[in-house]
Amino acid sequence: QRRPAPAAAAMRTSTELSAHSVDDGRINSRGGRINSLVSVELEDKAEDEAPRRSPRLHHLDWLRSCMIFFAVFCHVWQTLHFPPQHAADDVVYTSEPTTSAAYYLRWVQLGRLVCIPLLFFVSGAALALGPYSAASSGRGIGPTFLKVGVLTLAGLALNGLIFLAGPRDERCSLEMAEKLHCKGPLMDFLIAPNAGSLFPILYQFWYTLFLLLFLAEDAPLYRELLSLSTGGEPSLPRLLLRWLAASALYVLAGLAPPALHLQDVLLLVAAEAAFLGCVCGSARAAAAGAGPAVRLWQYGAAAAAVLQFGVPRFQITTFDTNLVLYYHAFRQLMTLGFVVTLTRASAAPVASRAWPLVLFGLILLCPS
Repeated sequence: QRRPAPAAAAMRTSTELSAHSVDDGRINSRGGRINSLVSVELEDKAEDEAPRRSPRLHHLDWLRSCMIFFAVFCHVWQTLHFPPQHAADDVVYTSEPTTSAAYYLRWVQLGRLVCIPLLFFVSGAALALGPYSAASSGRGIGPTFLKVGVLTLAGLALNGLIFLAGPRDERCSLEMAEKLHCKGPLMDFLIAPNAGSLFPILYQFWYTLFLLLFLAEDAPLYRELLSLSTGGEPSLPRLLLRWLAASALYVLAGLAPPALHLQDVLLLVAAEAAFLGCVCGSARAAAAGAGPAVRLWQYGAAAAAVLQFGVPRFQITTFDTNLVLYYHAFRQLMTLGFVVTLTRASAAPVASRAWPLVLFGLILLCPS
């Protein structure tokens, strides 16, 4: 049997399809529906494969904005308006301010209570965000440590040049420069007067130095929290080592002159165990999808951190062991910022709608 020519076969097929289309329209209508379904499926697949941007965390924007405002305000004010010597902390609250400088001092007193905790909380939150974060890249805190280190070295070098450009006499504030006849190569006053010769170079970069210290100290803890939040089992040796290292710091630095009371040191050690238990409990609750429990564990961690910061009777007069312990309380806020942001998709609100009640507690409990 002879085969039809290709051209004739193609013409015949085309004619038959046209006839069917004209007769009942079923082929075209079915083809249209099939094409539509295939198109929708392809679009859905493309959307699934396309990277989806996470929703912007506006509360972190607000926290950063408040922190930046207070930090810049405090540094500028300290340079341009030297605080009056007689203005003790309680004077501003118990007497009516009579000068603009007194109002500035009030801003500084209120702002410093917010600024430093926010600095470390937002820094901890940043570790749980971004393509190179501890939570998403698997590279740990190495890239962050390197960036902060480079920024710190560059900032210290710039501060050193500014210090060398001034009179290098710690008495030469902007207020006293003319009275003391201060002269420098480019400037006649210091940015950070009455602070010796080292602190004007360190100045605002004390924060990044402590940030590097906290990153180094808590890198194993961040890895542990990341593992727990994804369903991993807790590493008891790693957590025990972390608690023992922190406890050793509290004992050695707390009992060195000027020594804290023994009960304060014991409180720091006990509260450290409670803090570690709470942040790990929050991460495990997130892995289990227990929404309210995630936030309750975080409240417990915050309470332990407040105890460590507020109860011990620190005597902060200069850079000594008391100051090191004092600033280590902010390491807890950094860890808390990390775990709060890391578990944000699993946490459920608990008391967020009732937070104004805190104002009543402040009015009842805060001293005049």
